[in-house]
Amino acid sequence: AMHVVVEFLEAVPGSSAKLRAALLLLGRSTLEKKLGCHHFDVGQDEVDGSAFLIYQVFDTKAAYLAHLERTEYAGHRALVDPWIRTRRSLTYDLVSGAGVA
Repeated sequence: AMHVVVEFLEAVPGSSAKLRAALLLLGRSTLEKKLGCHHFDVGQDEVDGSAFLIYQVFDTKAAYLAHLERTEYAGHRALVDPWIRTRRSLTYDLVSGAGVA
């Protein structure tokens, strides 16, 4: 089954724009490199602009773990971690996707 990762991030006050730009860059890079990631969606709360949702779908849990080991990801975390007040991650096996039950 495909591996889904959902993250909820809350930006430190004054850091929302920087965090948004960095998340979009990481998502674009992850998808372009064809690393077993099919979705890297970034959402920003329309009322509270400091709240972000990231929805990622990987071929396997191993593909996700390999993504975390990339040098580029380590650089991303070093950059953005000071801008993040809270982070919550949830993982799932994808039971149904792309509108197919």
